[in-house]
Amino acid sequence: MFHNISIRTKITLAPILIIMLVSVFIYTYYPAQQKSRAVANVESEIKSIGRMFSIGVGIGMGEADLVAVSEALTWAKADSAVIYISVTDQRDLNIASFNPQHLEVPPVIHTSEYNKLVEQNRIIFCKTLVSYQGSVFGTLIVGYSLKEIDAQISNLQVTTLYFCLGIFIIGVVLSFFISNKITSNIRKLDNAVRAITLGNEYFKANITGNDEIGKLNIAFNQMFEKVSKSHQDLVNHSRQLEKQNQELNQFSYVVSHDLKAPLRAIFKLSEWIEEDLGQNVPVATRKNMKILRGRVFRLEGLINGLLEYSKIGKVNVASERTDVTAVINDVVDLLSPSERFVIDIQAGLPVFTTKKMLLNQVFSNLISNAIKYNDKEKIEIKICVVDQQDFYQFSVEDNGIGIDKIYHDKIFVIFQTLEARDKIESTGIGLAIIRKVVEDMGGAITLQSQKGLGSKFTFTWPKKDYSKKTIKAIMNINA
Repeated sequence: MFHNISIRTKITLAPILIIMLVSVFIYTYYPAQQKSRAVANVESEIKSIGRMFSIGVGIGMGEADLVAVSEALTWAKADSAVIYISVTDQRDLNIASFNPQHLEVPPVIHTSEYNKLVEQNRIIFCKTLVSYQGSVFGTLIVGYSLKEIDAQISNLQVTTLYFCLGIFIIGVVLSFFISNKITSNIRKLDNAVRAITLGNEYFKANITGNDEIGKLNIAFNQMFEKVSKSHQDLVNHSRQLEKQNQELNQFSYVVSHDLKAPLRAIFKLSEWIEEDLGQNVPVATRKNMKILRGRVFRLEGLINGLLEYSKIGKVNVASERTDVTAVINDVVDLLSPSERFVIDIQAGLPVFTTKKMLLNQVFSNLISNAIKYNDKEKIEIKICVVDQQDFYQFSVEDNGIGIDKIYHDKIFVIFQTLEARDKIESTGIGLAIIRKVVEDMGGAITLQSQKGLGSKFTFTWPKKDYSKKTIKAIMNINA
């Protein structure tokens, strides 16, 4: 919830909350502290009055002069907070008293220790010995009212409340003022970003000032200029790329029509020559004609492979529900291998939604290569899968002729073959197509092989039909 609040609100609320807490603290702590100090002062004053009154009464009683006692009473009554005075001798006979409000002394005062304060109904009572020159003559009890202190504290609380309210109001006004000053430039930057997002490529934030936000505005405008330039370069590059793609499509059309037609003509012409010559065709000529037609087939295969390679990633292939086991069985049926062929397919291969045609193309090339490049009496192929979070890892393993390690990278390069084309007919495009298809889907293909010990091709295939950007992010996370 806090993350959804605007910066302006945060900047405004933060000082307001701090000021409010400080105000509450001042309102509750300061009057309480003053009250505690006032009570402590009262206690000290009561004890001082008690001691002074005891000395005055002691002198008077010691010299049998009751005038001194009366003067002491008059002196004590001068403080309006003193509302009770009682002087008794050692026999508890009342010598002098002052009790205009007819108060009743709490019973506990008679049994409490001397000079100990006892509070009742906001009146503090204190009992003190009346003595003079080491002789005890009686007891003095003084009652001191706290009502005046309470009134003072109450007035102080009201004053403190007004003071805190004033601070709070001033703080709120300052918070709004400061937040507006700070966030106005931030809002300008935000408006600039929104305008650019909506397509206004020429909008710039106009912020004055040399503070951090002003420097950020300068950096933002510089960055925007660079991004605009990069965007324009990208647009120009895209147009150039689009033009090149159009030229490539035209080239593909020329290759598929204008080049194939002469090849077919050459093929048919060689057959017609043989037919015209009939039985008079020399053996060497017949052999050369056969080689000629083989070269025509090879060139047509190269053209078809080149066209297929150039279309990878450019043709939108629809995704469909794919049973990998069924795909492999269809490939095997289409290849129609000999009886010495044995394939071991792991049980429980996945069924998922993907680009079935491309996956079929990968398995078709790998299985056909495993059959073609195999010199064993019994051709064995094993297909397995490993579940890897966002990908399936498929492997196609055979017991064929194997590939030397120095050629593990070369075989994925277009038009590269390990055997002479006259020995094993090959265009050298199949593995290049496989690699491009797998990588275009966001996967990777690797080879494990030794010469004479067979080969194992392993490739990863995404479980879902992600976009290229998403697949790249997933691969970075897994890395």
